[in-house]
Amino acid sequence: MTYTILLIGVLLFLGQVFSFLFEKTRLPDVLPLMLLGMLLGPVFHLAGPEDFGGAGQIFTTVALIVVLFKSGVDFRILSLRGAVGQGLLLTTVCFAVITLTTAFITQRVLNIPQLYAFIIGAIVADNSTAVITPMLAKLQVSKTAKTVLFLEANLTGVYSIVLALALLSAASHGGQVSAAEISLRVVKSFGLGIVFALAAGVFWMGILNKVRRLENAISLTFAFVLLVYSVSGLIGGDGAIATLAFGVVAGNTRLVRRLWLSKFDLSHLLSLNHGEKAFFDEVEFILKTLFFVYMGICMRIGRVDLLAIGFAVAFFKLVFRAPVVNYCVSKTVSRGDASVILAMCPNGLVSAVLAAMIASQLPEEGAVIQDVIYAVIFFSVLLSNLMSFRIEKGGLKWLGKAMFGRHKPDEVPAPPEQTSAPEPTPGEAAPVPEQDNPPQEFPAPGNPPQV
Repeated sequence: MTYTILLIGVLLFLGQVFSFLFEKTRLPDVLPLMLLGMLLGPVFHLAGPEDFGGAGQIFTTVALIVVLFKSGVDFRILSLRGAVGQGLLLTTVCFAVITLTTAFITQRVLNIPQLYAFIIGAIVADNSTAVITPMLAKLQVSKTAKTVLFLEANLTGVYSIVLALALLSAASHGGQVSAAEISLRVVKSFGLGIVFALAAGVFWMGILNKVRRLENAISLTFAFVLLVYSVSGLIGGDGAIATLAFGVVAGNTRLVRRLWLSKFDLSHLLSLNHGEKAFFDEVEFILKTLFFVYMGICMRIGRVDLLAIGFAVAFFKLVFRAPVVNYCVSKTVSRGDASVILAMCPNGLVSAVLAAMIASQLPEEGAVIQDVIYAVIFFSVLLSNLMSFRIEKGGLKWLGKAMFGRHKPDEVPAPPEQTSAPEPTPGEAAPVPEQDNPPQEFPAPGNPPQV
């Protein structure tokens, strides 16, 4: 037990170090954390998934709850107003293309049911905001490109969660009922979860001012999020969707007040303050650090075929993303910015948690799906990091010319102008050029020169 506590402390400390290096060097902290987990697990066999027992499942569920709630809080509905054009178009079309192509590839290669292949596609189509943001900070791109990327990362997270959970719910009843009944159950569970979450969100945001007067009040919001997830499942709703919807309400209370203020008195609704958001950021950091190490421990690196499939899926995600970026992003965006938009598609914590959830609910093919998605996460982060590094150093110009010919060329900075001496005006003496050697000084008359 002492060594376990020591290991957790060391991992959290290393997680902070890797996060700091991520901000300074642009090396994503996901990679060293996963590599550390591989060393602890499949390489030196110091730990294995069986060592965690039921705690591994509880840890995965709590991580899923926090990720869902944070995704909802960070999703700003009002931000869609300025990006209904190319940002929303790129997000929707790219998500659909990546989902379909990934499902087609994995179904043929893994020989799994089509429904399971679409689950993989829905998870792979997600982009991680946590990985994209620090990499973008090192690149000089236009404000339009940054807005499009942030909108895409936030929306794809919601798309991926909703579609993957809907398909997973359908897969859990696959061989027992008809397709119509499956659809009815999914709609019912989602509907109950969303309605319950909306009511719970309005209730909690309404009493939040009174809750803050209590001691240790910040942790009560976290406790209420756990209640929303569990109670929604008990009443027949989908706990994951309820948690996501509750986060959306908590992050968009201003919009809720604006929509319903004429019918109900919702002026007392509050938003999460800085301290509460910082608390959830810390919880997410702890879970992210431990979970990516847990991912590395769970990876079966002996299955080289699954690693190769994960690399191929990550590579083809970039390949099929290129034409979508070319035609869905305005041609006024430069080729360099389009190349950055192409590169910024790594998977992250949302994909990892969904993969672990699938592995627990689909015991037969779930382990294979989890290994493939874990490999996709590793290689997608690696490829995105390498491409952003080359773009930062001025490389990959050929990629912009080949893939984004309809976009405007990158602006080449003009060379500095050489200033020349002004010509003398008529009647003005020309300036005397400076002499390299200073004039010799002669001694004054009557003073002999000193030897």
